[in-house]
Amino acid sequence: MGDLNITSISKEQAEHLNSNEYDISLKLDGTLIYYINGELISPRCNRSDRFKHILKILKEADMPNCVGEMFVDEKGSCVFDVSRKENWAKCKFMIFDLLEPYNKMYYFERLQILNDRVEKLNNPFIYPMIKFKTFDEGWKFVVDNNCEGLVVRNNTNWFKCKLLKEEKIEIVAHEVGRDKGTFILKNGSRISGTSIQFVSQYLAIQQKGKKAIAEIEFCFYTDEGKMFQPRLRQIVEVEK
Repeated sequence: MGDLNITSISKEQAEHLNSNEYDISLKLDGTLIYYINGELISPRCNRSDRFKHILKILKEADMPNCVGEMFVDEKGSCVFDVSRKENWAKCKFMIFDLLEPYNKMYYFERLQILNDRVEKLNNPFIYPMIKFKTFDEGWKFVVDNNCEGLVVRNNTNWFKCKLLKEEKIEIVAHEVGRDKGTFILKNGSRISGTSIQFVSQYLAIQQKGKKAIAEIEFCFYTDEGKMFQPRLRQIVEVEK
């Protein structure tokens, strides 16, 4: 959902939102796709040929312009599985918002129209949004089923809250860049230097002849054994 105007927040921040004012739904680990004027378009290119079965369903249903998540409905699947050719024909599409001309309406008005259209369509490849009454209920579902996270939204704000893995791992090198450069982790993963302060801290630890341990949050490990979307929380100094 990186192409959308949606803010990432922590579980602690999301817990303080008033559930009565927000729509809370499951976030699937897929790729963002727009259905616009009879075409399926990702933020990068046209995907109509890739997901022909979804395009056919939407056209026959006279579905209005909309946006959703294309995903593989299998346990443990992730965004990378959507890119594999053998999965294209079995991908499903979860629509989570309507575009023009419905974007002039309030979100909850659009949502009602969308829910009605998806329910009447009643097609197994068009996935209805999984909703929760409270954040705690949704988060329990995410944890119990190892899902990606939740989306929390109302008429003015969209937030996403991901279930992240945590790991402590040694930083073995720093590549100088135009700004903060990149840290190289012991498992081969790469992560932004994040801030000048982190870079200075790492260099100071190196000068002392000690090890720098990074505390990392990330979504999952890729097939290549790299951390997906890692985020540096802090650096800790330990003896070698």
